[in-house]
Amino acid sequence: MGLKVDESIDQSNPALVFGVSGEQGRSVAEGLLNAGYSPVYGFTSNRDVLNDQYLSDALNCILLEGSFGNPEQIQKALVSTRAKTIFVTTTTPLPTEEHAGFQVSQDDEYDSIIQFFSTLKKVYEEDKLERTVIFSTHDNVQALCHKHKETTGEDAIIPLDDGSIVPHYSAKGRGGEEALRMLQDTAGINLILLSMPFFYSNFLGFFAPLPNQGRTQWELTAAFGDGSTKMDMMDAGNLGRLVVSLCSNVSKYRGKTLRVAAERISMDEIAEALGDLFGKDVIYNPLLPEELASMDFSTAPAMAQMCQYLTSPLSQPYDLELTKQLLEPRAPTSFSSWLLAHSDGTAFAKVGLDQDAPELTKICVFGATSVRGQSVIRGLLQDERKSYLIRGTTRQDPKTSLAVKEIVAQDPDRIEFVQADYNDVESCRAAVEGMDGAFMVADLRDNREEDFHTEERHVHNIIDACEGKVQHLIFSALGTSDVAKDGLPQKDLLEFSSTAQIAAYSKSKKLSCTFIIMPCFSGDQFDIVQSQKDTENSFDSMLKITSSNGSVEYCISVNELGPAVANVFDSFQVFSGHELALLTNFVAVEKAEEVNEATDTTDTTTRLDDGKTRVEAEHTYMKDLGQLFAKVSHSNIITSRQETAKTLHLIPNARSLRGWVEDNRENVAFREKLGIR
Repeated sequence: MGLKVDESIDQSNPALVFGVSGEQGRSVAEGLLNAGYSPVYGFTSNRDVLNDQYLSDALNCILLEGSFGNPEQIQKALVSTRAKTIFVTTTTPLPTEEHAGFQVSQDDEYDSIIQFFSTLKKVYEEDKLERTVIFSTHDNVQALCHKHKETTGEDAIIPLDDGSIVPHYSAKGRGGEEALRMLQDTAGINLILLSMPFFYSNFLGFFAPLPNQGRTQWELTAAFGDGSTKMDMMDAGNLGRLVVSLCSNVSKYRGKTLRVAAERISMDEIAEALGDLFGKDVIYNPLLPEELASMDFSTAPAMAQMCQYLTSPLSQPYDLELTKQLLEPRAPTSFSSWLLAHSDGTAFAKVGLDQDAPELTKICVFGATSVRGQSVIRGLLQDERKSYLIRGTTRQDPKTSLAVKEIVAQDPDRIEFVQADYNDVESCRAAVEGMDGAFMVADLRDNREEDFHTEERHVHNIIDACEGKVQHLIFSALGTSDVAKDGLPQKDLLEFSSTAQIAAYSKSKKLSCTFIIMPCFSGDQFDIVQSQKDTENSFDSMLKITSSNGSVEYCISVNELGPAVANVFDSFQVFSGHELALLTNFVAVEKAEEVNEATDTTDTTTRLDDGKTRVEAEHTYMKDLGQLFAKVSHSNIITSRQETAKTLHLIPNARSLRGWVEDNRENVAFREKLGIR
């Protein structure tokens, strides 16, 4: 089809954008127009774009219809527009079921690129009009992989069946390299190659987060390695300013390939930004390249290769500093800024990220008479944002239980109790019938009369009962993957491994969960204290906590659990799938001594165990807990999370160990336990 150019328009500073219908072309057209280029022509084969009112009316971009693969139409556009500034971006026609293959697609794109530059060179030889051309390219991955195999004898990326490797990258990379060779002796054509990184806009398309069945969690599914792997990314919207900047520095960048990117960011950071903005639980689900390649859509194999390349050593870093310099005085757009600007995009709306979560107001508390269960009930009752209806469970007859009566007395209109047999899934299912959420005390220490396997089965039954019944389950557990095992009693190791297995079991269910990992309760330190007389009949409080070189123990009051649980239920989609290590105090054992002495009005001192003698206090379930929590709290289970900020967000008024001690300094039982008169 012929091109239509209005020759009456002033051609003093014309520019021409090939591929104006795409994201890159549109951004460059905007940038050129904003910088005063006039007129700006947009070349496209997409007939629908010819009626694009934003481009034609708002931006006054003159749209030209033509095929990039047609040399006659290319020549006519170059001659008639007399554009001195040209931007070129191409599209790889990746195969559909009827197409011949990936290598054919790659070759077709490469041929069209070479044909374009051949036509450009021919036009220049006729009109001698100096032109600056900026070509959007990628790495020639196929050539890089071939070179790698020649050097090492191994495939960095396994070729597809037809031998191609990341065809939509390799075609542009190969074409750009050949174009530089073609034009190196043509002084009147200034060619600059812009090697593009991964664009943020991919998260609006192929890599958009997808929800689970209950829309309680969204997954970013890709083969970009583990979630901590950093990748170079950029907003395609920055291209307009980049092109304008390059056109002002042609002599400096002529004949060069510039690798531009805004930031180096991981998929975990992307997921966190999405979750923070939309208030949803968004996670990165890493796939193996072969898993992505086997998905049921035609371009999956090429996408898998691209993911593998972008996180491989073959992919060289992009120049963040150069990008920053080219975009001055404005900074490159970060992912968080881009996301905020695109938060109302149809792609995010389509997957439900912009929808408000349902409100949870009816909560079932398993183990409601336990210390933690009672803390949760108090926290829910004290929440002023909503009026929770609470159903507690007990394995005893609630009609005869004094503990149940005391709990219900706090608010009889909002608290009820039911008896639940944890050996019976149906009994547990009846307990959660009509409930929105549930809290479970997965504490295998409370009942020493039952073996751990029985307790574990009980918790499994509760999880099974909650699946399909409640929208969110919260339970507390102990992190165990790197707990030091040396010197711990076998029964305690079994206890810790059981709670880890419970967490793993819940993750295998179609159930939105939050796992609260508990460090040492402030009160636990004093529960393991025993009063001992010395030869002078004075009392010393023996606070036996394993310690060495001022190592740090992490504490929280059990009273803080309730408010934290209420806040998690209020924003459950944000915390779904998360492990929260609640802690408010980093307490070196020496500091624990100072805190204790600060509350003492006598000459009583607190001695610290030397780490060799285990606590031998009898008749308490806290036996040996000093060593256990010292090992857990000093391990990466807690320390690697750096959860203090999150804890204080969940519990703004959380009390430190010193605060807890001060609250209890007049408590008779507390003082007697410490031997304080």
